Formats: sequence, C-alpha cells, structure tokens
Amino acid sequence: MITSLHVDDQHRLVEAILRIDGMRARRAREVLLAALERDLGHRLPFEHHDQDRLDVWALVDVLLNYPGAAQALVRNLERFYKNSLSVAALRDLVRELIPEPWLGQEARRELHQLMTSLERFDTGLTHLGRFPVLYRRAVGPAWPLLDREMRDLHDVVALLEEIPAGPDGVPPLLVFADDLARSAAPPAAPAIRDWVRRQAVVHGVDDALYQRQNAEVEARARPEPSETYLIIACTPDALEPDRYLVTAWLQVDREPGSTLQCSDEALPLSRIPELLERLLTAETSVLDRPTPDLTVEFVLPRRLLDHPVEDSKIKIAGFEHRIGIKYPVVVRSLDRMRLAAVHHDWRHKWSVLRGSPADAPVCLVTRRGEYDQEELFSKLSEAPAVLALAFPPWAAADEPDEHWVGLLSGTPVIAWCRDGRDPARFAREVKDLLAADLMRLPRRTMDLRRQALSAGAEEAGTDHLGLHLTLVFDDADRIPEPYVRLRPPA
Repeated sequence: MITSLHVDDQHRLVEAILRIDGMRARRAREVLLAALERDLGHRLPFEHHDQDRLDVWALVDVLLNYPGAAQALVRNLERFYKNSLSVAALRDLVRELIPEPWLGQEARRELHQLMTSLERFDTGLTHLGRFPVLYRRAVGPAWPLLDREMRDLHDVVALLEEIPAGPDGVPPLLVFADDLARSAAPPAAPAIRDWVRRQAVVHGVDDALYQRQNAEVEARARPEPSETYLIIACTPDALEPDRYLVTAWLQVDREPGSTLQCSDEALPLSRIPELLERLLTAETSVLDRPTPDLTVEFVLPRRLLDHPVEDSKIKIAGFEHRIGIKYPVVVRSLDRMRLAAVHHDWRHKWSVLRGSPADAPVCLVTRRGEYDQEELFSKLSEAPAVLALAFPPWAAADEPDEHWVGLLSGTPVIAWCRDGRDPARFAREVKDLLAADLMRLPRRTMDLRRQALSAGAEEAGTDHLGLHLTLVFDDADRIPEPYVRLRPPA
C-alpha cells in the first residue's frame, strides 16, 4: 500500500463513504467508480464484494494505492451531490488523513493517458521487460525492489509518485518517465518527453533534470555494457537445511539489479533447474535483455560450492542441454557476501585483477596440506588474486580448508577440480586456462566445457577437466544489494 493508514483511520473512511446516499448501493458505486476512472485517465484494479461494507473497504484500499484517487472521488461526489454535508465530511476526512500529491490532477491524468497510449502502441509489450530496470535507476538502491505483482505501467507510476526526490531534487517519477521516453517508440516517446519537460519547469527542477540528462548522454557515449548477469542466490532455510530460499536478479553491467524471483517457499536443490529454465526461456526481462551476452552466477552457501551447477539442464523446444555449454556459469560465495570483515581485502584483490588481468598473480596448490592454513592465508594475503586447487573442498563444511582460507583471504577467483586431479596434469591444464586475460575466464571456462562434450574430446571422455571444473568468479564491484552495508546518503 502506498499511503498507509492505521486500520482505525481506514474504518473512519469506510464509515464516511457509507454515510453518503449515493455510495450505499453497489450499482451507484459502480457508476461513480466509472466516472472516477475517466477522471484519473486509467482503470482501477477494484474487485467487488457482495457485502457493502467489504466492498467499500476494498474501494478504500484502491484509493490509498493511487495518488490523487481519493481527492478525485471527493470532487466527483461534490459534482453529483452539491451542498451535501456527508460529502463535505468525507472531504474533510480525506484532507486530514491523505496528503495532497505533488502532481496536479490534469498532469496526472495526462501521464496515465500517455501510459495507456504506450501500452496500446507497444503491442509486443517490450516496455514490460524494461520498466523494472528503469524503476531501479530512478529510485536508487535505498528503496524497495519493484513488486513483481504489479500489473502495468499505471501501477509503477502510482508507486513512483509517492517516492520523494533524491539529492538532486528531481522526483523519481520524472526520471522514470524521461528514461521511458528514451526507450519508447513513436508516437508515445515525444509526448512523454514533452510531459516531462513541462512538469520539470512547473516544479522548478528543469536545470537539475537537464544536468542529469547531460550526464546520461555522456554515459551512453561510452561503450555499451558488455554483459548481462542472471544471479541465482540460494540461502539455506532455517528449518530445513536441505532446502533453499531462492532469489534471482537480472543485472545489466553494474546497474542496480531487478528482482525476478523472491519466493518464501524453500525449494529442494532438485527444483533449481526448473526455475532456471523458466527464467532463461520465458522471463521477459531476460529474453529482452539489452546485451546478447549473458553470464549465469550462482550465489551459494559453503556446502553447495562444489555442486556442479553448470550441469543443470534446461529444455528448449524439446531439446535439453546443460547451461554450462550455452552460458558462462560461475559460482559466488554467499558466506563472503555476508561477512563484511573481509570485503576490504576482497575489493582490493579484485581491483588488482581488473587492473592487470593478463598478469595477475596466481597461487597454485596441487596437494591438500601442501601449505599450513596460516601459511596459505599469509601467501594469499600478499598478492594473489587467483587460487587454483587440484582437489575439491572438504565434505565437512564447518571446518576450514584451503578453499575456505582462499575465500577469507579475499581471493576473488578460485578454480578447482571437483573430483581431484593428478597434480602434474592439473598444473598443466590450469596453466593453459589461466594463461590469458583473466577477466575472460568465465567465457574461456565455458569454451572448455564445450570442448569436453565435442567430438574432438572423445579421447578425454568423462575425464576432461571441463566436466569437473568449478569456477568461483566473485566480482567485488557487484555485490547484490541485500549484502551491501548501508551507507549514509551522499
């Protein structure tokens, strides 16, 4: 709910509406609701109830969710029932309980009509895949993620109107509409752009909006984002440790991510491929992503780091294949994201890797116990941004091992063979893998997985490293918002 009221105050509104003669009968309410929708410029998602009191309660819920709707209802009632004391009492109560929205009645109606026009002309509904990202860009990371239950642009516009302006003074609604105009097709785009310009002048933020637009033009002049990320986070359920609460984001380069899945139902590991298939084959924002490349990232707790997530299979038009041969698939550490104490080292090592991806230092460990744990931690703390291990993690996830020491040292890239490997062979194979630009490692790992399944790899068979390699590739510049420590506003 946008305008939140105490239940007692909502009862007061219900009682005040029922005192008005024309609002007591359902048929009369339907006529007035139709007039209200014409006044607002869009339909209201109102579901009728058989009992009058419940019906009016549901109507108040809708009025609170759309800025200006309660005030518009009062205006319509004043036209129908002039000099009515019960209408005047409702008007006074609305003034007491519901603040006046910053957008004027005509401006709001015009905007909603523009949204209706956009939906009419955009028959493919491509805008639906963009507005979660545009919403996130407009409000910034401090506000809640967009509710996936929102039905259309009218709901988003109503939500944004209630969110106050940021440090530059520009209301998020204007930022959203301006970005939407840039991605919309004619004839909607020029009309939305003109509406934004006029409202910026009316509210005295035209200079701030102009500066913001200039900054975005400069940003767009830079190279296009090189990658889109589908991030799947699996958090162990507190009551059933073999089940996981799954959250999925879509993130374009380093823009704020938009939530695709956030379920309260804990899922077994066997259900993750089913969710993954839906996101990769049916989720609009994934299919309409602005860049063709897509990396799939699994944010996993320690006990799942060794799970072969790249072997998860999806089916398209009857053809089933592993995701690891279609997309670069990497693992990220949920525990490290939650452990703020190691974030400084993690970010430092990531910046070293990003700055010198062709010659970043690598630490190779071919035998378990080759280093004392404190010795390994000291070695990794000195410089290496990459740790390569010829063996899998210990089965007992609550005891420290080389993999866990690597994570705690802040090492952002850790690669290992899940089934163990002859030390000399692993050293040779991983040296070839790490020989070039390490920022391209996820893509080269995908190529290795393809090689393992190609005709040219028949001699290697199931022993090919591409079928056994786990790659932790943990971008410290893209820590998902739930795991970022809050900072004071700029």
